[in-house]
Amino acid sequence: MSSTNRKSSGDCLLAIDTATELCSVALMNADRPIIERQALDPRGHSRLLLEMIEEVLEDGGLARSEITAVSYDSGPGSFTGIRIGAGVAQGLALGLNVPLLGISSLMILSQNVCDELGPEKPVLAAIDARMNQVYWGLLRQDSASVSGWRWLETPKVSDPGELANFVEGCVGVGSGWDSYATTFQQTKTASWVPSRFPDASSQMHIAKRLIASGIKETWQEALPTYVRDKVTH
Repeated sequence: MSSTNRKSSGDCLLAIDTATELCSVALMNADRPIIERQALDPRGHSRLLLEMIEEVLEDGGLARSEITAVSYDSGPGSFTGIRIGAGVAQGLALGLNVPLLGISSLMILSQNVCDELGPEKPVLAAIDARMNQVYWGLLRQDSASVSGWRWLETPKVSDPGELANFVEGCVGVGSGWDSYATTFQQTKTASWVPSRFPDASSQMHIAKRLIASGIKETWQEALPTYVRDKVTH
């Protein structure tokens, strides 16, 4: 790509999300609109990811060398998906010598629905962890936090029935709700948003805040957060 076609004018952030069934990539150049590619293809992440990165760069008229920071979904979620995203993100950050941010899938899910709820409502984000368990965390929007979110319950893996103690007054989101909403609501009911996955454009909003606050991890520090050690997928 010739330099005359490039349009970089400040921070150029690349976000990668492969932690669940959805594979997505987003690019933001300064304050221009986010460019995104996504596909719901659980077994296609390794095939799709590099192609998507090249597509968003081409659409933005940018070269890889103009990326100033990389973020990726560090989990919890699919072990295989997280490894794919981490490997590509770490390789890019190392090769380009730029900061790398690992951002929680549960925080990204919460960001995905934040425009649909008031800031006073906590979000109970849950991802189906297979083996009749869920990865989950409880978050609330917090303008005083550099990420824009505050953990009320940090990421953990549990049997679905344990979440019944936390649903009251929350908004639910994630594949854990799609699979276990009835179990979660054994004693209390909650509003929840179906069929949502962590995605790169939602991740981008968090990454932008972190970069603006001066949070710049190196590729060695931005490690995956598997939560559970036993590999299932």
